[in-house]
Amino acid sequence: MKRTVSKILLVLDVMALVILALAYGPWQGFQNWYVTTAMTTGSHQYLANILYSEEMIEEIMDRNKVIAIERDSDSSLIDFDSSVMYAVNSEYEQQIIEHDPDQDYKVFEISGSGYNGWVTVIYDPTRLHLVSSSSSSGAKVSTLADRYDAIVAVNGGGYSLGSKVNTSVGGLLVDGKVEFESDETESLITMTTDGKLLLTYDSVENLEDEGNTEWAVYFEPFLIVNGEQSTFIGNAGGQQPRTAIGQRPDGIIILLTINGRGADGSLGINFRDMAEIFERYGCINAANLDGGGSTALVVNNELMNTPVGFNKTGERKVYDALVFY
Repeated sequence: MKRTVSKILLVLDVMALVILALAYGPWQGFQNWYVTTAMTTGSHQYLANILYSEEMIEEIMDRNKVIAIERDSDSSLIDFDSSVMYAVNSEYEQQIIEHDPDQDYKVFEISGSGYNGWVTVIYDPTRLHLVSSSSSSGAKVSTLADRYDAIVAVNGGGYSLGSKVNTSVGGLLVDGKVEFESDETESLITMTTDGKLLLTYDSVENLEDEGNTEWAVYFEPFLIVNGEQSTFIGNAGGQQPRTAIGQRPDGIIILLTINGRGADGSLGINFRDMAEIFERYGCINAANLDGGGSTALVVNNELMNTPVGFNKTGERKVYDALVFY
């Protein structure tokens, strides 16, 4: 019995030494991964404080960050009549261009270093709509997909956390009308009435007044604007489940859904790698949407991914979603 206890204590001692060596040793890889992943969650940032002081967390985050492009999308760069091949690699271009002409969408799997997920291609951007739950308690993406008879649905912008989903965290414009007020300039992901995905720093109130925006939702960061990537330093954004949206110059919309937190063997993806995927498939504008445990992809009423929160596995109720019908 004493020998067994001694072995257990020895193993625990070794584990403690390994953790201390990783956390405080000269190799910054563990620090970068652990802190950025914890600090980019909605409600579990305290995990970073278990091992590090506020000062050290700030230092680590400063060497792993995004410097977002602070200018708006140029709508003239999107030409629906263009037949030019935009992607940098013909293999990736074929994945986008080749599709059943009777279908205005396609979905295929994607994988990379430490992550897996799906690319959803929308060939008619005017059929991609932003919808809200119209409920203080929110609704699952699968519920919203069923409600609108959607072929494809993904989660949209962020929302307040707590026992209930009460509000959007930023301005929201649905069907050309302000759904949730903001009255301030924000990073807005917008869709014009003619199907152009434009990233802009504006308010939903201004967009409503201008009258040519179908929908708008707040989230960040912008990954690519007018063909130029934001600046990504280190492990910017941490490894998380992600949802994101982009558009090519020919108008084709790309939705990216990445598993994370161990779901189906995927750790998640950071902002740099996500931007590179969008660039690979020819997008000139791309932006991050809400992620983490909120990430959900529903295709033909089937939940494709495995949503994972830190205290719950399965779909969360969200405030809004993007639906294709």
